[in-house]
This record gives sequence, structure tokens and C-alpha cells, in this order.
Amino acid sequence: MSQKQFENEVDLLMRLEHPNIVQLVGYCYEIENEHFPLNGKYVFAGKAESLLCLEYLPNGSLDEFLSDSDKSSRLDWHTRYKIIEGTCSGLQYLHKQTDGPIIHLDLKPANLLLNDALEPKLADFGLSRLLDQQGTVCTMEVNGTLGYMPPEYLQGILGTMSDIFSLGVIILEIVTGERKYPDNIPPLEEFIETELEKWRDTLQKAPGYTSLEIDCLQIRRCIQVGLKCMNPSRAKRPTITKVIKMLQGLGGMDCNISNEV
Repeated sequence: MSQKQFENEVDLLMRLEHPNIVQLVGYCYEIENEHFPLNGKYVFAGKAESLLCLEYLPNGSLDEFLSDSDKSSRLDWHTRYKIIEGTCSGLQYLHKQTDGPIIHLDLKPANLLLNDALEPKLADFGLSRLLDQQGTVCTMEVNGTLGYMPPEYLQGILGTMSDIFSLGVIILEIVTGERKYPDNIPPLEEFIETELEKWRDTLQKAPGYTSLEIDCLQIRRCIQVGLKCMNPSRAKRPTITKVIKMLQGLGGMDCNISNEV
């Protein structure tokens, strides 16, 4: 982590307080002069050391659960949905700050930490930005993780919709259990039905299970929302408030979901 990223993360975490945002316990930053060889001589140069102390989250990252079959088996549907809900809640808190939205810019399973109840907390704010107003900004710096960055981010255009695209990728990963899948998933309805059939088979095998249709409706809704969030056109992605309403079945869901611009 660079000094700029370290300072940025400390500054943001000190002002954030939410059940789905990792808590900053403390930090340490100091510069020591050390003796280094340079052009045949020894010179003193400053060496910076920095350390963040965050709350302890015993279950590590969501990424570990998605990549480990033994851990993944602990994620039943209700737990997965709880992780989706918590991630959305944390992101809404960031996007609705009174002095301007905070965009995370590096949302991915590795930056979602899980507590002892497998509830998610957003972490790693080194790349995050505080926007002065709603909208987008342009930058020459493009940092992040390929696969989670929206198309416009690669051209240096940043905004809250950048996080929405990443959220869509995460939602689909949580539902499908797959770390990678095509950018375009044609035909979409066939993709949805295939994933639903997998979940039907899994849920029906659970002893004493009785809420199949309710959960399948919820699973379908999550896949649809994830696909809408991943639209290549940022203007066609829903806001985080709209995402939450759609997940809860309170907002209208377009029947025709397209990943075309």
C-alpha cells in the first residue's frame, strides 16, 4: 500500500461507522532514517513504515469461501442472501454520505470480510474517493481489479455506478458460486433458469426444507439484479437504493434484462 493509499484509508475509516463497514481500531505511521549504499557511498534516507489495525473478523474474506469448496458448503442460500443484503447496506451508506458520496472503487470478494456470524463488512478503502457532488469524475489513474471494473473505469471515468457494476459481479458470484463467467451471458433467461435449477436441486436435498418457491423467487430476483448492475452502460444501471428495493421485491423489475449498451 502506498503512502497516499494509507492516508486515504485512515481518513475515510475514521469518519465511517456502519455495521457493514470494517472498523478502524488504530494506526501507526513513522519514518526512520536508514543507511543505504548509493553510488559507492552510504547515505541516510527516510524509510516509511505504516500499519493499520482493524477489527478482528474471524472468518476472513468472502473470496476464501468462494474459492474453497469446504468453506463454500457453509454458505447456504439464506447465508448468501444475508451477505448480499449486508454488502448492499454498506454500499448504500457510502453512497449516501451527507458531504458527498464515497465510491469504493475496489469492491470484490477479497475486500468483503466476514464476522463470526458470516455477516459482511466492506474493507480496503485505499483506492476510494469522496465525490464533491453526485455525478462522475475523470482521472488518469486507473487502479482496481480486472473483472470487477466497469468498462468506463478503464477510460478513467469514475462515479457511484462504478461500484454498482462491481456489486453486480459480486452478486452473481455469490449466487452461482463461480469465480469467473463470460462478460456476456446469452441468452439471459436460459442462464437464469439453469442457475435456478441448480439451486432447486440443492434446496430440495436439505432435510425438512419447506420454502422452495419463496427462495427460488429470491434467487431469481438476485440474478436479475446482478445482471442489471452489470450493464455496460452506466446510465442503465440502478442506484444502490433501487438495487435494495428490487432485492426486497419493493421496486419494479424490468422483465426484459439486457446486457447490451
